[in-house]
Amino acid sequence: MEQNVNPATKNIDAFSENCRKVYSGIISVGVLCVLVVFPLYYKDYYFDILEAKYRFYYRTMLLLLATVLLVTLAFVVVDFLEFKLQHTKTFFHKFSKNEIRRTISAKDWFLAAFLIALLISTFQSDFFYESFWGNEGRFTGLFLHLIYIFTFWVVCHLYRFKPWHGSLFLVSGMLLLLFGITDYFKMDILGFKENISKNDIFDFTSTLGNINTYVTYVGIVFGCTSTLFATEKKGWKAGIYYLAYMVSVVALIMGNSDNAVFAIGVVFGFLPFCAFRTREGVRRYLLLVAGFALGTQLTGWVNTSMAGQVLELRGFVAVIAKLKVLWMVAFVLFLVVLLFYVAEFLNRNKEKANQERDLGTRYVKLWAVFLMLCVAAILFMLYDVNIRGNGQRYGALQAYLRFSDEWGTFRGMIWRISLQSFRDQPLGHKIWGHGLDTFGLMTRFYREETGRISGQVFDSAHNEYLQYLLTIGLVGFITYVGFLASTLIEILKKSQHRGWGLAIVFGAGCYLAQAVITINLPIVTPVLWMLMAVGAADCHKWQSPLN
Repeated sequence: MEQNVNPATKNIDAFSENCRKVYSGIISVGVLCVLVVFPLYYKDYYFDILEAKYRFYYRTMLLLLATVLLVTLAFVVVDFLEFKLQHTKTFFHKFSKNEIRRTISAKDWFLAAFLIALLISTFQSDFFYESFWGNEGRFTGLFLHLIYIFTFWVVCHLYRFKPWHGSLFLVSGMLLLLFGITDYFKMDILGFKENISKNDIFDFTSTLGNINTYVTYVGIVFGCTSTLFATEKKGWKAGIYYLAYMVSVVALIMGNSDNAVFAIGVVFGFLPFCAFRTREGVRRYLLLVAGFALGTQLTGWVNTSMAGQVLELRGFVAVIAKLKVLWMVAFVLFLVVLLFYVAEFLNRNKEKANQERDLGTRYVKLWAVFLMLCVAAILFMLYDVNIRGNGQRYGALQAYLRFSDEWGTFRGMIWRISLQSFRDQPLGHKIWGHGLDTFGLMTRFYREETGRISGQVFDSAHNEYLQYLLTIGLVGFITYVGFLASTLIEILKKSQHRGWGLAIVFGAGCYLAQAVITINLPIVTPVLWMLMAVGAADCHKWQSPLN
């Protein structure tokens, strides 16, 4: 028997659904602009790559925010005329004392605290103008952070996650990575390097510019594709993800930056905590390791056999590519996985029921012990080299284990100066900093020293966390780290699309690990903020301001 539906209630539901559709369409365009178009966008090749991407991003996001605001005002007018502001009242009721705990999550509190810290830091800064615009640094001032924060909130609460948006992100990423691979072969198919000096020509690649920035982006794609392959249940999709993963492996090595080791460590160090709970997960992980070994060795073989026709590998990636044992590692692991699948096929009737849930957490616990032993070994080596002076024991690794002013292309020097500068600040600046992106102004008294040692002037700490500590102080640093941690934890716990939730966490994790030695730039950082917003949007039922 049909139930009678109140026409007024039916109209209200129709209005809410129309709001959802409109918001979803608008936000989806903004998401795709950042994840798909933005990484490939350029104007005057590398000559204005930073400014061009910065302008593209902030103009696109301001347009998005303005459109959302105008549409919301229009919906409020309709709500007033048709429903006596019923939806609007419901929205504001969510912020009442009784509802706010349920409405606002930890990430929202941390992000609000981060925003307040940024405002205080900027308005008490001796360099207000520079802190607001970031014009003395890399344009990462308060203005850009306001866009990051408000865009995150809008996307997080108004966007409906669609897996095909993620697929388009990967397609865009593959184009960008393939372009970088052609640069490794000195092809320059788009003419980016025609007017660049010979001294700089190999330090820029793809549509992102500096190789460190490029490898940071490659790390995000590497983290996403590896996780999607490890978790995908459909065979044909898993095959596509594996091909994308192999492209990211080759691009990571050919990117020729030591940043790569941090992304590699995140994926192979922490993915077992997810993968080692099922036999299929273990097999997928072994295939990832085998693929990495194969891709690295193929790159090393190309680098040797085509010397002069390709860029010479250097640094840590060159050390990895020269490890001949990786050929054997790849062969053995592929063989082991093949034998696993053959054994499963022969015993498919017995295995079918237990294929997914048969390992529990015992292997995860064993991996945790192994990982702790690895960390302990690394800490001991650092102690042995830097305190006891036994660097000769470690051969070529000594250059990476011994900290000095020259370490990491003078990162050791600028980190030392950063810590000295922070130590010498008055208490107020220790708490609130000098304002965003004012590092170069804060450390201007060290320019003679940096010029003498390295021949360079630094406007960044080359460590995103150290940069935030100096420029926005302890409060800003703590709230930023709290926001990152709470957002990633929420995505891990609540993501409705498990595969993409994990992929976003590992992609962001690869960025955040590399941030220890890289610069926060409006070239890759907007992708990080958008990915986290997309992941957070997938953690709860969709809500519009007028529900």
